[in-house]
Amino acid sequence: MAIVFPFDPNIARAETIPARLYNDPVYLELEVERVFSRTWQLAGRLEQVADHGQYFTAEIGPNSIVVLRDGAQLRAFYNVCLHRAGPVATGCGKRATLQCRYHGWTYHLDGSLRATPGMDGVAQFRPDEMHLVPIAVATWGPLVFVNLDGKAPPLAQVMEDIPQRVAAFGCERMRYVTSRSWDIACNWKVYVDNYLEGYHVPVVHPGLHKELDMDAYRVEPRRFFSVQHAPLRPVHGGTDNRRYDPAKTDTPEAVYVWMFPNVMLNVYLDQMQTNVVIPLGHDRCRVVFDWYAVDPPSDAAHDPEWVKLMAFSAEVQDEDIAICEAVQRNLRSRIYDRGRYSARHENGVHHFHSLLHEFLT
Repeated sequence: MAIVFPFDPNIARAETIPARLYNDPVYLELEVERVFSRTWQLAGRLEQVADHGQYFTAEIGPNSIVVLRDGAQLRAFYNVCLHRAGPVATGCGKRATLQCRYHGWTYHLDGSLRATPGMDGVAQFRPDEMHLVPIAVATWGPLVFVNLDGKAPPLAQVMEDIPQRVAAFGCERMRYVTSRSWDIACNWKVYVDNYLEGYHVPVVHPGLHKELDMDAYRVEPRRFFSVQHAPLRPVHGGTDNRRYDPAKTDTPEAVYVWMFPNVMLNVYLDQMQTNVVIPLGHDRCRVVFDWYAVDPPSDAAHDPEWVKLMAFSAEVQDEDIAICEAVQRNLRSRIYDRGRYSARHENGVHHFHSLLHEFLT
């Protein structure tokens, strides 16, 4: 498949990507191999592997992985025993070794093979060639990323100046608070498209529109990410019934960072929310939200401020789900194929599609 779709780098002339990319399962298979397997994926939290022997498992497309702490070294491997493809770890926990759940082959935390029960007398069997297959792992603040592509640029190079852009919020010192996830009946790209523009906010999110100064809203594309700047509206006289009060923070702006292809960092009011969009099929995805804070509450479920914060987040998410699922249904219409971009409001979407075109073709 040489040319997946034509793409015009001039947004004023460009058409959006074809509807078939949202509807045909063959394109998801292509994206798994050419996009998700070649980009940095948010896999877990650094606190999960803080101590020697701690590990967690994750899924990157069809690839199961395990991330672990081996002394001072953070390591990641395919969670696949090279004997008969059994898993060497499940869930998360703490172990001195990894052991295949199928036939009991045991591995040291550096991935080397330690024990192979029942393999006596096997000709030309070389245990040193049967080590776990490593993959790239890197961290930023409380987050752990992995990359299956041995030729990928380092995470720090991909992130460029993101750490400096959000430094005032203290993201790198933040600790995990809580999680929530949603399964959505839309292609993963429909959700990302929606995330990357504020064009829909006045219509779809009346509550959020009250909080953000959309006249000053702007999207700044970079090489492998984009940044949405959304200043908070000032509160006048305390009568606006507002969820966000910019007077209560030293950083009166919401910063929405998207990292190609499926990771979002939403930073505002001294907290950070990560969103990861995981394809479950060509017309289904899961969105996982994790919340972080510099001074997290002991019990977010009963903390009044956090209850309010998460309830409003859920309200916005429910509004996004409704429109994304409606769009997915209409992308199957016999009269729709490609649309046009708003040059003023949808440069973030155009940037996303340009990267898709680059990686797929």
